[in-house]
Amino acid sequence: MGWTHNKKHKNHMGWETLKMWRYRIIAMSIMAVVISLIPVSVTASSEPSGLTVTNAGIVDIVSPGQVLTQTMMVSIGNSDPSTNISITVTGLAQSLSGGYILLDPAQDTNSDTARPFVAVDPTSFQLQPGQSQNITATVTIPQNLGNAAYFAIINIAEPPVTNSGSQVALVYSVNVPVFLTVQGSQLIQTGKITGVNTGTITNGQPVDITTTFQNTGNTYFKVEGSVSVTNAQGVTLQTVPVPLTGSSIIPGMSRNVEAIYTPSGSLAPGTYNISLKIMLSDGTLLDQSTSSFTVKAPYVPPAALGNVNLIPSGASTLQSSDGTISIYFPLGAAAIPVSLSLNNIAAAQLPAAPTGFALTGNAFDVEGLTGLLAKNATVTVKYTSDDLSTAKGKASDLLLMRWDVGTNEWVIPGTKVDTKAMTLSANSNQMGIWAIAVGTVKSAEINWTMIGIIAVALIIVVILAFLLMSRRKPKQKPANR
Repeated sequence: MGWTHNKKHKNHMGWETLKMWRYRIIAMSIMAVVISLIPVSVTASSEPSGLTVTNAGIVDIVSPGQVLTQTMMVSIGNSDPSTNISITVTGLAQSLSGGYILLDPAQDTNSDTARPFVAVDPTSFQLQPGQSQNITATVTIPQNLGNAAYFAIINIAEPPVTNSGSQVALVYSVNVPVFLTVQGSQLIQTGKITGVNTGTITNGQPVDITTTFQNTGNTYFKVEGSVSVTNAQGVTLQTVPVPLTGSSIIPGMSRNVEAIYTPSGSLAPGTYNISLKIMLSDGTLLDQSTSSFTVKAPYVPPAALGNVNLIPSGASTLQSSDGTISIYFPLGAAAIPVSLSLNNIAAAQLPAAPTGFALTGNAFDVEGLTGLLAKNATVTVKYTSDDLSTAKGKASDLLLMRWDVGTNEWVIPGTKVDTKAMTLSANSNQMGIWAIAVGTVKSAEINWTMIGIIAVALIIVVILAFLLMSRRKPKQKPANR
């Protein structure tokens, strides 16, 4: 009897242990599922500051008599002061740099203006810190339309601010483009090169080749291109890309596009020929032209900001002579010896910033590395007062971006801001073009409602599993008598 009771006790303990581990496994599974549902922020940042507008663009295909509505949300950050906001609908023109020129009714005489089509509500309001306000834009398309496309701007602006000690008033605003294409219209994408200018050829400075291009079609489009430089013998010295314009050129407007030619060596006196091509983003040729520039005395190209030879067995630092740019490569970062150079890059050569970000124009290029580093390098850049001004004095909104030639997009690594040293730093195993930008990387939002629903469902499953296991206890064998 003692043996039988002991065996029963052991069987009971084994079953209880099995149940305990089953519960633990289920509990751990629940935790794993719930944790996996919580989004991980890409780059944690503080609350957005300054004037922010979501859904800031009305780009659509429309039909006569159609009415469109779009809601935009205007907000300011928790640290911003109480702010008055005004909303105005204007006509649209463009500067040679591509910037929007707002036209009041007296100036807005273009036949393709959409200004009379657009109404906004409200037209003014006040925001308290951290507050937001919805704006509704209503676009009413007339029955009779004579153009293929129509354009306007919704200007959302804070009142002008005058910095202490300055008589210059700064206006902070967001321009919401209204680009309307008429359904069924024959869209014509044509243009012409109307001028080429190389400026003065100066020792130690790159050759700035500026091409003026006019949109002669009836719709908007972006352009890119290339510039080839040849010597008097017809030998091509270099082909320089013209980056895709950051914004579209509207009909009738002209845009300057730039190519920065930095010779790899000195140039002898003489005439150098330029061959230019301007095309759509899909490669369709719009126009081509030729020009030239003259070197009157032996030309010396700009020197690199800095140079360094990376070797696998040692750490190295690539640094500009003034110390504003410093890149630290740890021991073992390079798999093979490689020579790197640090060079300036003109703002005109930079690809357009991602939506919601703005480039300050402070940029550089690290040349010589064609692959990945074995270990991350640390890039440290001192930001300037101009960079800070672009960020409206908020250093926390400054960040570093790297252009990825493989994906043709800006990559935004986590940026550390040191306001005492006035530096920005980031880690990366790739080099290439780096730029200082202004913007806020928002953290992913957590859908607590969905997590709650899933958690409740999992608890129900656990209860059902418990009930099922409690009914399936092993049958006790009759004791030996």
